[in-house]
Amino acid sequence: MPAQETLNKNGVKYIAGLRNTAKAIWKRACEHDKIPPESKFVVFSVGNPSVPFYNICMSELFHARQEFADGGYVGLQIGRGRVHTA
Repeated sequence: MPAQETLNKNGVKYIAGLRNTAKAIWKRACEHDKIPPESKFVVFSVGNPSVPFYNICMSELFHARQEFADGGYVGLQIGRGRVHTA
């Protein structure tokens, strides 16, 4: 498989993983505040422990989607002169 195709598949997997993580955190945040998870707009309580994690995950997801759409490589780490998938 060509390197570009492998990087594209890895990028798609990385974004899907972030999306699934965000969904799981959303569900936990909703459960904490006794809100139906299928709600489209919510206001979480100040003390909800899942909210900071959800915000970080969504920020990373939006960033990764934009990078991928712009032709960048997402989910990669470079260490010791080698590229590793995150």
